Amino acid sequence: MKYLGRCHCGAVQFQLTSEPITSGCACNCSICIRKGGLSSGSYYPADAVELLSGHESLASYMFGDRDVDHRFCKTCGVSVFSVIAGLPADYDGPARLGDYRINLGCVDGVALETLEVSRIDGRSF
Repeated sequence: MKYLGRCHCGAVQFQLTSEPITSGCACNCSICIRKGGLSSGSYYPADAVELLSGHESLASYMFGDRDVDHRFCKTCGVSVFSVIAGLPADYDGPARLGDYRINLGCVDGVALETLEVSRIDGRSF
């Protein structure tokens, strides 16, 4: 399926190619707990996400180990997605460099209240 997504003001717009979205994940790391968003339940490879407009409107924030590049709209402040920028040498999980996690609140037609939500203990990473 193809999903359209955008930040609140519409400056950043993207298209996501995905199986039907039926789940999401909530992380308790220091940034996710403050953002309060619901992320995609899986990682998406770079070729599944197409930025349609707003490259110049995106800002980036990285903290800690700098493994995740959090991207948000400079105008409205909405966190749109994050990109895997680094992986620890001993990492054996599903993420790959360049993979995306999408803020599902930005995806048109996804009813967050109907999704199965898993929890990620990001504080322990």
